[in-house]
Amino acid sequence: MSYPQLPWRGSIVSPIIIFVLIASLVCPVAALEKIGTTSIQVLKIPVGVRGVGMGNAQVSACTDASSVFWNPAGLVYLDRPEGEHYEAVLGQINMPADIQLNTFVVARKFGGVSAASLHIINLYTGDMKVRTWDKPEGTGENFNAYDFIIGGSYARRLTDRFSLGGNVRYLRSGLENSTYNGVSIDLGTLYRTGVRSLTLGMAIQNLGPNVTYSGSYLDYRNESKAEGLLEQNYEDAALPTMFRLGVSANIFEMLEVDPGEKHEATLAIEMNHPNDNRERLNIGGEYVWDKILALRLGGKFAYDTESFSAGLGLKIPVSGDYRITFDYAYSDYGDITAAVGDDLMMQPHRLALGFAW
Repeated sequence: MSYPQLPWRGSIVSPIIIFVLIASLVCPVAALEKIGTTSIQVLKIPVGVRGVGMGNAQVSACTDASSVFWNPAGLVYLDRPEGEHYEAVLGQINMPADIQLNTFVVARKFGGVSAASLHIINLYTGDMKVRTWDKPEGTGENFNAYDFIIGGSYARRLTDRFSLGGNVRYLRSGLENSTYNGVSIDLGTLYRTGVRSLTLGMAIQNLGPNVTYSGSYLDYRNESKAEGLLEQNYEDAALPTMFRLGVSANIFEMLEVDPGEKHEATLAIEMNHPNDNRERLNIGGEYVWDKILALRLGGKFAYDTESFSAGLGLKIPVSGDYRITFDYAYSDYGDITAAVGDDLMMQPHRLALGFAW
């Protein structure tokens, strides 16, 4: 496979300069802590099941269809090194309060140079009681909330080591009779340094205009005043922009250990900075046996509630080039997990069923 001959081919310096320049553009956005001031919160929920099992440390380690949720540049590394390749994945996440969160991704790789994808994220609360100041037990009416996201992705190798990718997403959110329609973009890069298996990854997620819901609401803060309840328009809020920077490598290759063809082990470290919270650190590992069974473990640091995660994956050959994949992940949410108690089905399990051909 031949690639375009760019000026930095074979050099580690220029791609790192690009990383630093893009990061410097994001820093003004990510420099402030504004807890609880962003909207479309579903964009902050990690939904790629393999990555969740590895403690969300995926910006440099993603190589499958779920790359669209972490770093779209990873789409060019779908399983086969050359030729066309397809992957489709259905995901389901258990959420508190009977909230439903489901995902769907279908990705296609074109030769060894480019890839494209379509993905959907859907969150739905079901019916909830309408409660007012004078009827706290409910008025007899119900309402619901939902977030629906559909996105397209494209990634391309610029050299045999450096790839770029991006998502463009349509966002629709609703709360009773109030709605929001908008767009967001994600940008990502991957750079395989040539230092054994060392890979650098960076992504900027959820860039877009501020969110303003349609309609109005009654401001109960003014009830005790002479003018009574006032009808107010919704204020705008920023999207939950996230900056991710990370590094990953095959442990055996970095240590120059030959464990045999059936054993692989990956270590990934990632720093991320949301625009509404402090910096966080994710560390994750994955062990793969015979390209069939994967065991994953991850740790999360400087989070408000999350601490550790674990998961497993299976790739089952069916016929010829067809495979079925299954991924499971569990992520501990501290007090939120404890509040669920012994109800096993309400614990924060994540499941994904995939097909590759």
